Amino acid sequence: MNLDHEIIIQPPPYTDHNNVLINPKPLTFTSLNISYIDNPSSKTVFAQIQHIPSRILLIGSDEYDSIGDYTQVQIENILRSKLGTDIGSKLRSLFPKTLEENPNGPGTILASMFSSLGIKSSPTCSCKRHALEMNDKGVDWCENNIETILGWLSEESKKRRIPFIESLAKLVVKRAIRTAKKLNI
Repeated sequence: MNLDHEIIIQPPPYTDHNNVLINPKPLTFTSLNISYIDNPSSKTVFAQIQHIPSRILLIGSDEYDSIGDYTQVQIENILRSKLGTDIGSKLRSLFPKTLEENPNGPGTILASMFSSLGIKSSPTCSCKRHALEMNDKGVDWCENNIETILGWLSEESKKRRIPFIESLAKLVVKRAIRTAKKLNI
């Protein structure tokens, strides 16, 4: 699919498995190389754009049967509609969020505090997901939901067999929130 104008997307920074910060090079698009994935068993059609990690749902199960056989033009029009007028922003949103994107977020700061104590996120834990949620929802949400955050920490402590001291954990969480608040003023 040809684009009306060149689009440059900066993928988010991330830390690799060797704990090295990676700042990917910007991606420049004058056209999109698209693969369409039609999955009759789940009654869905997705678009996968080369160099973009997430797929775009074009047709969901509710509309799959009503559309029936579709043409290339129809599916491209659906994709154009899903991409909207700001194609660059839409494509950028298809990259997974990283903690490195928001170094001053309360979740990033809390994760960094635990990391400095030797408690690091693992591929099987929900730590990163919760830290990203804290960043997305912001310091006000974190202040009003400390009990939820403490519940996450308590649950992860049990899984890792690390002693959980609620009063100490609460102090750490409050400090992370306070630090994020100061840095984001």
